Amino acid sequence: MQQHTEHRAQDSSARADIGLPPRPYGLRVVEHLPESLGDDVLFCVSHGPAPTGTDPRYVQVQLDALRGPAVELWTSPTPVRHGVDQNIRFAENGQVLFGQIHLNEAQLADIDREVFHTYALLDGFLQRHGYPAWLRVWNFMAQIHAQAREGDADQERYRQFVLGRYKALALKPGFERELPAATAIGTHGDGLTIYFLAARTPGTQIENPRQVSAFHYPREYGPKSPSFSRAMYLPWADGPELLVSGTASVVGHRTLHTGHPARQLDETLANIDSLLQQATAPQGLADARLWQPQQIKLYLRDPQLLDAVWPQIERAFPPAVAVTALHGDVCRSDLSLEIEALYRYTGARA
Repeated sequence: MQQHTEHRAQDSSARADIGLPPRPYGLRVVEHLPESLGDDVLFCVSHGPAPTGTDPRYVQVQLDALRGPAVELWTSPTPVRHGVDQNIRFAENGQVLFGQIHLNEAQLADIDREVFHTYALLDGFLQRHGYPAWLRVWNFMAQIHAQAREGDADQERYRQFVLGRYKALALKPGFERELPAATAIGTHGDGLTIYFLAARTPGTQIENPRQVSAFHYPREYGPKSPSFSRAMYLPWADGPELLVSGTASVVGHRTLHTGHPARQLDETLANIDSLLQQATAPQGLADARLWQPQQIKLYLRDPQLLDAVWPQIERAFPPAVAVTALHGDVCRSDLSLEIEALYRYTGARA
């Protein structure tokens, strides 16, 4: 086993709330991919190098890591069972389930149709295994801005992905009230990788008053609106967590500061701050300043921007927090960067 430089999500100082479920996972981010996974590992996410072996808990994201730890180890305090079901690789511990599926380029000849069938397959899988509540989803698709076929802007691969996902999720009545936090990033690899976290009971969907909810975007952004929430609030006994979706320089539904990465980063951070406010008083918490980042991922369209924006990142987040910078295409071509995050609340309830 290789030695790791690792960052652990910090322990919460909040008192345990009687009646709330215990937090069913932990997260460590490390520099190197382990040669094998321990029995307590739910999932191992590698940005860059492909894992060896057939363990279904390994997932590869075809993005180059520019700075920071590139491997995530999601661990479990309780026994883990893992396997493969209908090409879905998964691991579960009785409270949460991680899963993944990969579609190669040949399967993406009709993206709308294939994504519809894949999301419907995943939802049926979760229902069957007893984890019907989607909490967090990551979508990584090659050539995200390329045309799926000749035609107008609606034939962009990303818009076709959004259309297929919508059709699948819309099969459930009231689906817009139960949307997961999500990320969709373009890779320079092959096909489409989807990995996800689900639970037996739902979290609370959080929206941002500075932004139009993604599922209410106007027609100009595609035939259907993106189906995700801005963040997901999870009230664990040892302290609530907030899973923040991929967040960028969008106010209302418009991209701001095109061509100005530093200003886009400031706007992105303002959107994250707004989400933290929405996850505080409305959820019975006392002070938004007590939300502490546990993990930050920065996606950059142009890797040469890293040195220019990194001082802003260092000012925005404490030195102890693991920040991973990745080379990936944000879903709108006029956005230079995007941030996703995991926060934990470190105070008592109001």
